Amino acid sequence: MADIDLGYAARLEPRLAVDYFRAKGYQVSWNWQETAAEAHARAFTVAKAVRMDVLTTIRGELDTALAQGLTEREFVQSLTPRLKKLGWWGRQLVVDGDGNAEAVQLGSPHRLGTIYRANLTAAYQAGRQASQLANSDDRPYWQYVAVRDSRTRPSHAALHGRVFRADDPIWQSLYPPNGWGCRCRVRALSAEQVKERGLKVESSAGKLTTHRVKTGVDKRTGEEYFTEVVTWRDGDHSMTPDPGWSHSPGGLAFGTDPAVARKLEETKDRDLRQQLIQQLNNSPARRQAFGHWLQRVVKQARPGHGVAVLGFLSERDVQAVAARGGEPARILAMGEKQLLHAASGKHEAGGIALSPAELARLPAMVGAPDAVFWDHKHDNLVLVKYAGEGAFVMMPVTPGRRLKKQAERLDVLVNAFKVSDARMFLDKKRFERVR
Repeated sequence: MADIDLGYAARLEPRLAVDYFRAKGYQVSWNWQETAAEAHARAFTVAKAVRMDVLTTIRGELDTALAQGLTEREFVQSLTPRLKKLGWWGRQLVVDGDGNAEAVQLGSPHRLGTIYRANLTAAYQAGRQASQLANSDDRPYWQYVAVRDSRTRPSHAALHGRVFRADDPIWQSLYPPNGWGCRCRVRALSAEQVKERGLKVESSAGKLTTHRVKTGVDKRTGEEYFTEVVTWRDGDHSMTPDPGWSHSPGGLAFGTDPAVARKLEETKDRDLRQQLIQQLNNSPARRQAFGHWLQRVVKQARPGHGVAVLGFLSERDVQAVAARGGEPARILAMGEKQLLHAASGKHEAGGIALSPAELARLPAMVGAPDAVFWDHKHDNLVLVKYAGEGAFVMMPVTPGRRLKKQAERLDVLVNAFKVSDARMFLDKKRFERVR
């Protein structure tokens, strides 16, 4: 099996991979162990890059490499003089945020090559996993594929050819890449292909164990770093990803939003919660990622099971739902089926459809509605945004719903359409004003 050519893959501009990478924020870290796998899926970080100008320069070039298909050599050649100008190059005595000095290796061609390969591989595989999940009705079986040459780790080769259902828990921890330089991938198969090839569909039930491993020691403080790894074992065969790689790059790109929602729930101060929600909802990267997702879904015109997070439900709306017996998830999301319904020909024919530009602004509209109502007829929230010329965008949200193929509950934006007569909201038997 040939190795994955990241340069070629990037030239195809896999939209989901670009979305994944661009949706990451920034996180400054001293040691790589300080940033857990979950955070890496949402925040771009380079160890020892404690200055934001250095971090933004590296991230910007990675974004260009992914979108334009730069080779590793082109990436290194372009970035090297810029990092040298910023002083982030070679072995230097660097002072961290606590005032501690340490001689460290900053930029080098080898290190930039590692950054290029690790980030582009993770982004490409995240996009691949999202596409496979969206198509899992037609191809519900996933096969682990290792390269199988002299450089392949025996544990990775042990999984080669094994087939599990797309919803098997193994993919939450062992979807490639599973370590530095991992070249493994996953092949999606239909039931007919599994039968034709004589493959056996397995289950990971009882074969996965989680344990903590030591990943290093902070030379300045003596603090030990630990992380959890997941091991798959079947008889004499076993597979354990490298420390820090026991996660699904595609799943974590979405999966950290539930973690953020849980953290918001734990924050006692309501005003602080609302401030955090507003900052999260104002993220340009999230809105840009939604725009790319929208274009892809509308172009394919056939709904899969993909989900895009538009933002987080405001604190006042969370309280309003809870007061009416609902269980809000705090995460405002939209599935492909709901998006295509909003962009349907039926809406066009009825004169209630949103324009492509208005659809792209949905994250901004749900993040700052002009009014919010509770619809007693459907037991859901209705977010309303003025669209100009006497028209309003009506956005019903069903709180605490589970979409197909999603383990987490979401506050689902089930539709979006225009109304021209706001007097409908005066029907107090149906619509109760929340704010």
